[in-house]
Amino acid sequence: MNLKRFAALILAAVMSVTMLASCGQIEDTPLENPNTGTVAPIVTDAPVTTTETPTLPPITTAAPPTTAATTEATTAATTEATTAATKKTDKNDFTVEEMTPTTMYATMSLNVRKGPSTDFGKLGALAEGDAVTVVGRASTGWYKIQFKDSEGYVSNVYMTADAPSSTPAKKPSANKGDDDDTEIIGDDDTEVIEPSGTGTTPSNPSSAGTVGGDWIADNYATTMYNALTSDDYRRAMDLIGEAVQNLWPRVNLGAYLDESEVMDFAEYLSYMPSTTYCYFDRASEISGTTVYLKYYVDNAADAEKMVSNLKSRGDKVMSAISGYSDYNKIRYIYEWVAKNSVYEHSNHFASSYGPIVDGNGTCVGYAKAAFYLLSRAGFDCIYCYGVGMEEKHAWVKIKYNGKWYNLDQGWADDTKYEQSDRDFVCYDFMLMSDSFTKNSRTSVKDLSKYLNVPAANTDENNWYYTNGYVAGSISEAKKILKAEAKDVLSRDNGAKRIYVRIQFTTMDLFNQAIDEITSSVFNKEILDGVSTSYKCVDRHRNSKKNTRAISFILEK
Repeated sequence: MNLKRFAALILAAVMSVTMLASCGQIEDTPLENPNTGTVAPIVTDAPVTTTETPTLPPITTAAPPTTAATTEATTAATTEATTAATKKTDKNDFTVEEMTPTTMYATMSLNVRKGPSTDFGKLGALAEGDAVTVVGRASTGWYKIQFKDSEGYVSNVYMTADAPSSTPAKKPSANKGDDDDTEIIGDDDTEVIEPSGTGTTPSNPSSAGTVGGDWIADNYATTMYNALTSDDYRRAMDLIGEAVQNLWPRVNLGAYLDESEVMDFAEYLSYMPSTTYCYFDRASEISGTTVYLKYYVDNAADAEKMVSNLKSRGDKVMSAISGYSDYNKIRYIYEWVAKNSVYEHSNHFASSYGPIVDGNGTCVGYAKAAFYLLSRAGFDCIYCYGVGMEEKHAWVKIKYNGKWYNLDQGWADDTKYEQSDRDFVCYDFMLMSDSFTKNSRTSVKDLSKYLNVPAANTDENNWYYTNGYVAGSISEAKKILKAEAKDVLSRDNGAKRIYVRIQFTTMDLFNQAIDEITSSVFNKEILDGVSTSYKCVDRHRNSKKNTRAISFILEK
């Protein structure tokens, strides 16, 4: 996906937004409050010191727009030596160059077709490692092979002259838990993806064509790319980026990385080209220094359609935050993603496309969605990984007001409350220090060998400190809660459920508050003289995640 091609799809994306109404596509509408049935207007800038969230224009859960960006599929001429004159087949508009018969091997399960593209019917299939005799190469890049008692064609992308090794491909270790969006797993498909428009790419590319390719700017990866600690690591990322641009099924990183480094790159750094290139799923398997890449699509047109749909949704968010302060841009995006998607494994859950367009995702999808929207809003971001409580987990680092913070979009949702109250947002993980982040999860992956990861040394701009909702004693907590309750209820818009929140400076104080500030104590001491309409019915706290915060749930 070169600059010209990417510019074309962006132009088409903009056009698709303009055409939505006339094309009969479903337009986004403001989210109706499930408790009141009303829609509040969009404000020009949400005040920093409010506890309730600004009104967000959510995505719909209807099928994504189908207006696709159109581009020309391009092919390049091959340099294969020929032993006979080119044979033209005018009817099918391709040429075939006869080759000296050569034995080659299928790198994975592969269709054999009647002609040199996926437009032709199937004759059969090859299994991984099958040897065939290649007798020609079509102008589309596909190989002509001897197949059974006849001839057929296979994609050159999946053929190699190297005999298969007896060493099985490596699949990085699985994790406990259901958050497998951060695992690298084997691809169990019986058919390989056969990308259109990429037939002339090398069957086993080993070096990047351009250092610092346009994939970096396309995916807002400049900060991460520049933070890589060596030129070899940058070249390896260029090669992965080039592969994703062109839908290559695999890429050999052996020119720049040893096998242990390839494993880390596949698990933790291969996501860099997937922020905007949302059609890229993950690295699915590793064999030596070769990484196999998995996509949500099998052709360039569908890839560009996904990018176009992602941009269209992102345009709406960027329009909504125009004029906001930097803090409120971050807050709006944090809230928007939380309110407009649910945590589940379906469709494109490990892609930025999942939470932003489909309305669902898991931690990697949430991290990519936050990275995409925050980067488009002008913030520098870096992907981070570790283990949440029991399973792998992903989040981002963001630079705000000259300092770095952690932002965990995946934990902005809380599965206990999001189904019953989509307005619930957990602010515990918005703009955190490294020490707070480390304390709230089992481990944080050390990527310092590969990345100069900036330190996040302060919590001064997290949601609780910004609003003054941090207490150093139980008596101070009660005063803060009473003032906060007055403020929240003075802006009562008729909502059935309201949240009043507090964070404590130590875990000992948090545990003491759990014992002493019960729902009945809240009603008796905090709400006394403040409200007779609302009562505290429950408390929400992330005890296992050590956030030291409690949300008191008030209902009419």
